[in-house]
Amino acid sequence: MQIFRGKGKLYDSRKNFVDDVTYEIHLKSNKTAKPLWWGEIIPQKDIMPVGKYIIELEDGRKGTCTTRMNTYSSFGLVTDSFSVEGTSPINH
Repeated sequence: MQIFRGKGKLYDSRKNFVDDVTYEIHLKSNKTAKPLWWGEIIPQKDIMPVGKYIIELEDGRKGTCTTRMNTYSSFGLVTDSFSVEGTSPINH
């Protein structure tokens, strides 16, 4: 399993910029077509609606995901964070 941490960007399904985010993404290595990644994001500006988004990582890779509010944060911060689950592979 690979773990990616950094600062990225979040877009809505129409590719409109939503917010900058801090992320921690867990990517399971496998050879199936099913995307196996999940993680946590913290928006920089505002609380965003739970929904479907496109996340762009620091290295330019993108993937679609769904979000839900966390009741805790692995970042150890007192802030609102969101769990993300991949709905497509993360690609360049």
